[in-house]
Amino acid sequence: MTTALIDLKTTARDERGLEVALSGELDLYTAEQVELRLYELARAGHRNLILDLCGVSFCDSAGIDLFIRLNRRCTGSGTRLLLCDVPDRLVESMRVLGADRDLRLVVK
Repeated sequence: MTTALIDLKTTARDERGLEVALSGELDLYTAEQVELRLYELARAGHRNLILDLCGVSFCDSAGIDLFIRLNRRCTGSGTRLLLCDVPDRLVESMRVLGADRDLRLVVK
């Protein structure tokens, strides 16, 4: 059995906030792997937490649920979560699940 991998990398930290790139497959298993780290980043006091999702090759409902929970954590700590470069398939999945109403999708 092959384990899917997800990579989380800080790519920029400036006046706009903290930018983090996610790449790989985001599913039930890998969402658990990055969840605590993303929560730590949400509490770090940045104005914005910008997640660059262009490298996400797969994302199921567990990944979308992670974004919704992370958005709540960010809001609670005074940080705005921004999802950028979201793959079209993921945008469509978010729309089907109604998550696009809660999440802020932006174009870089």
